[in-house]
Amino acid sequence: MKNCHRLVSLTLFATLVVAPLARAQDTTPETPDQSVPPSSPVGPVRLRVGPGELTGGWIPIGALPVDQAGSGARGYAAHGEGSDVTLPGANRFSIHGVAANHFYREQNDEFLITQRYETHSFALDYRRGFKREGFPRFEIGGQVQLHESDSGMLNGFILGLETMWASVTGYQNSRNLLRTQGALQPPQGTVISRNGASIYRDNGTGSGIGDLHATIKAALLDFDPSSRLPRVAMRIGLNVAGTSAFTEGNYLGTGLSLDQKLSEWVALHGDVRATYVLDSTSVWNLPLKRWTYGFSIGPEFRLPKRSSFNMQVDGSSTPYWPTGTLAFDKGYGAITFGLGHRFGPATAQLYFRENMNMPFKVRWNTDPDLSVGLKIRIY
Repeated sequence: MKNCHRLVSLTLFATLVVAPLARAQDTTPETPDQSVPPSSPVGPVRLRVGPGELTGGWIPIGALPVDQAGSGARGYAAHGEGSDVTLPGANRFSIHGVAANHFYREQNDEFLITQRYETHSFALDYRRGFKREGFPRFEIGGQVQLHESDSGMLNGFILGLETMWASVTGYQNSRNLLRTQGALQPPQGTVISRNGASIYRDNGTGSGIGDLHATIKAALLDFDPSSRLPRVAMRIGLNVAGTSAFTEGNYLGTGLSLDQKLSEWVALHGDVRATYVLDSTSVWNLPLKRWTYGFSIGPEFRLPKRSSFNMQVDGSSTPYWPTGTLAFDKGYGAITFGLGHRFGPATAQLYFRENMNMPFKVRWNTDPDLSVGLKIRIY
């Protein structure tokens, strides 16, 4: 992974490979065939809707996989998941690529914090399903992450969006003048100094293995995903720190997820989680709290061609003890928009994540400024 172009090429290649294989295996449509008799040559035109588009049963794709690839979030917070659990004896593979832009500057009497770099992440995940008598259906799996960082290309893209928004609304403060060429930009990488002394610095370039993450998840309310009954799952995960420049830290996390199909047009996905931090000091040499708490919630809307549209809000408490800065003290999260598509035994979700300071205020912080991700799951 030399740059973002290479990451995008990998994910597009995966999509092109998976789609034909999935179509070849998908010999049974998602819903029973509902044939429409041919219309008469004379009379009104009759529009036909193919099976599996906007007729018959609908199987939601699920919550957006925000922060699951460890793409440079503030860390020490378990990520959200859906309630889907791999069927007994079956396997599930996931390929997840993310480009995340970091851009931040804050200075007060004690701290100076600057960030300017881009992280390109590639995560491989494996799950296997099990069933034991007297126990709910469950899955066990793990994930490994690979990361690379450089100056990237998203700053130019974000500047274009900010300029367009400022011209449409007339609100010129929408533009971050630090992004413009020739402006006094933050140095490449991450710099944190306290009372004039550097406590952490990296140049924002390099590559390495990220975190290892192991998960066990059980289906507590186990119904068919096409039904309108709620599905609930509980999980426990262990995160083991990888290369220091990319790690999310050492922690234990637990979560409870809910997926509820409300109608043949909309579903609701929710998740709550708690994280027990195993480190006392972060890689940025700042003291950590013992517990953090987070949530995810958002609807999924049905679209034609076995596709869907998601909106999702994620939030987490900060893992840091108070520092007097917005960078570390505020609870943080994201608002995310995504498109999903089902390819027979595989699904793909493309999403765009914008960070927030909680409660629900889009503002800079040390979380990624913008993330673009694609996750493909093969059952």
